[in-house]
Amino acid sequence: MTYLRYGLWGLALLLGLWWAMDRGEVDANRMKQKEPEVRPISKSKLDGAMGLEAGRDSRKGGSGKAKESFDGSMETGSGDEIPGQKILRFKNRAAYERFLKGAPAGLVLGRIDGLQAVKVKDGEWFQSLPKTDEMEVSKNYYVAVPEVPAEVKTMGDDYYRLVGKDAVKLIGGEGVTSDWGKGVTVALLDTTLNPTSSDLGSEEGHGTAMASLITGMGAARGAAPGATLQEYAVLDGTGRGDSFSLAKAIYAAVDQGVKIINMSLGSTGDSSVVRDAVAYALAKNVALVAAAGNEAVNRVAYPAAYDGVVAVGSVDGDRVNAQHLYFSNRGAAVDVVAPGFAVVANWPGGKMVEVSGTSASTALVSGAIAAILSKERNLTGKQAAELLIRYANDAGVAGVDDETGRGVINLQRVFERNQRGITDLAIAGVKLDPAGRVTVAVQNRGTETVNSPTIEITVNGATRKFYPGSLAPNQSMAESVQFDATRARQEGSVYVGANVEVPRGSDTRNANDMWTGGFTISK
Repeated sequence: MTYLRYGLWGLALLLGLWWAMDRGEVDANRMKQKEPEVRPISKSKLDGAMGLEAGRDSRKGGSGKAKESFDGSMETGSGDEIPGQKILRFKNRAAYERFLKGAPAGLVLGRIDGLQAVKVKDGEWFQSLPKTDEMEVSKNYYVAVPEVPAEVKTMGDDYYRLVGKDAVKLIGGEGVTSDWGKGVTVALLDTTLNPTSSDLGSEEGHGTAMASLITGMGAARGAAPGATLQEYAVLDGTGRGDSFSLAKAIYAAVDQGVKIINMSLGSTGDSSVVRDAVAYALAKNVALVAAAGNEAVNRVAYPAAYDGVVAVGSVDGDRVNAQHLYFSNRGAAVDVVAPGFAVVANWPGGKMVEVSGTSASTALVSGAIAAILSKERNLTGKQAAELLIRYANDAGVAGVDDETGRGVINLQRVFERNQRGITDLAIAGVKLDPAGRVTVAVQNRGTETVNSPTIEITVNGATRKFYPGSLAPNQSMAESVQFDATRARQEGSVYVGANVEVPRGSDTRNANDMWTGGFTISK
């Protein structure tokens, strides 16, 4: 038995305003396409609703491998090794320098002095190299732009709310001005910002799109228009790179004084050289932000999987009940989510596109951290990232979960965290179990404890009220009601209304107090 959410419907006779989104079974083995899925956007379309990427209900799961160079096991971290290359690590400086002095010309492909690491060609020379306790040999893994499933392009508008130009509004940045991000340097580890092609079928424009979502250029919206971007082209024109180059860029960016490193990329390989570069950056209090990945698996990609890295997942553009995009990887490592469905971005050649996936969400998070740093100069990048995580809007089930982490980032809550007198109870998530239960999550997003709130849940016209004692700031809770699953299957639908009320109507922000929607139940 499956269940689906409807697309927007006006059902005035039932609970006033109803909206819903259709969800359907989608073949998990369909052909995958590269992220970002793109197409030109006309000016007239930018003025209205937009639709490009697609998706499937997160509750339906998903499977299917990414591009051939990205097929390694994310569960084990074994990854997809680049043939003909190895990474050598040396335990002391003397051994490192001896190796460099004696290595034949052309066989050393790269070096990271700070990590005493080299990338070398694998071959007869390497095989004959004496192995000692002073040297460790490891694999060099592919790193790539995360892919988005093909059905996202053709079917997502029916299942998810588009983000369009509203990305910054959805993350609490409605008051963004040109000075947000000023004085903050963000390292962009991606494709070059000076591509040779503006072809929409090329990955070369990926870096340009991500940059626009950090700084908000053209029609794109970013939370840090005043930030400075430092480019590190770790991916080629096909959207591919390698672990060694990623580690080298992380190390270099830290030494050049950046406070935020954006990595809208991922790998299935657990690379020790990347892990140590991450540790170096964290020791310098740099904010590291990386994509959780789009493989629809229960494990986030590297480097997002490393402790201390902000692992970013994706949700749609629903302002109240944000839906986890089914392909956005899940797991305990997920920290936060951000809008990632049909987000307007720039493309080389003055073009505008819509991008979907955890790449776009990652860039939005990096921009948000830059905005915080520009307003609170005493913070380190790491501290600003921690604030953004702490004050996220809970989403889905109550509390931290594997799909959305701590929830959707919210700049407004960060900026107002020390302002007393804000009362804001919100519907945080509505989940339906087709076996016969609806669960509604509620969060206190204000700065004051709320005593004696009222929660109403209506299912197919029958309303039940709950009276929790109190909710402290940032606290979440959930209530559930049962419904007749047999009757629902016969009728083919379940209609749900959720409402939370503060005593005496004193809610500072009431736009998030109510959610209404419909679910279909299919046999």
